[in-house]
Amino acid sequence: MKEVLLSHGSGERSMTQEIKQFAEAAGIDLFGIANLDHMNERARPGRRPKDLYPYAKSVMIFGCGMADPFCRGWTRNGKERGTFSLTLLELERRCRLFRRFFRERGYHTFGGEIYGDAVAGIGLRLAEAAADCGMGYVGKSSLLITPKYGPRQNLLALATDAVLEPDAGNPASQCGACTLCQAKCLSGAILGGGYFHARQCESVINAYPNKRYYNQNVNQDCDMCLRVCPKGELHWRKED
Repeated sequence: MKEVLLSHGSGERSMTQEIKQFAEAAGIDLFGIANLDHMNERARPGRRPKDLYPYAKSVMIFGCGMADPFCRGWTRNGKERGTFSLTLLELERRCRLFRRFFRERGYHTFGGEIYGDAVAGIGLRLAEAAADCGMGYVGKSSLLITPKYGPRQNLLALATDAVLEPDAGNPASQCGACTLCQAKCLSGAILGGGYFHARQCESVINAYPNKRYYNQNVNQDCDMCLRVCPKGELHWRKED
């Protein structure tokens, strides 16, 4: 590996710059390098990055913005009962690009699974980690709010044994007096004061009467918190 010829600090900076240039060239506009120490401090024992990925030295947080409600929707897989999300497919593609990047340079990657309980298994909300590395801030909806997409993006974490310099940011909320997400939440899961009842939210968005149907093959979860938030340069047009 070419980093062997460099000092530890210069090799770290070199790899950090290289991965950021790669992300930019690949069109991955939501990207940051998390502070691994902070993640280990905040997560519960057994679910910390150092417990799940003991050889990891860095964690990247990246995302995929949702340009419109259709991208957020769930599409039936032909005649099968399974469904897929266009946004999650794109997020999975971006994850594969990062895996290949590090593999070609002799490093390993850990995690990065999207479906099932894999994302929740890391023990730390990705929104907090993303805000900590300057990608945005955590809003009253408990979602990451970014300048470009507002709360309308999906996030993923991928760990690696490559040493990368963590990013720093200002996670202070910019919601101000706005409480639209709390007022419009169909499940009452946004409790205010930074409290969010995830199970209560899931019980509503997974109930079929509360889904929005575009046609017989495409439906969308409630997502009122995504619809009504005024933040973000790219936000969905209001629908009836």
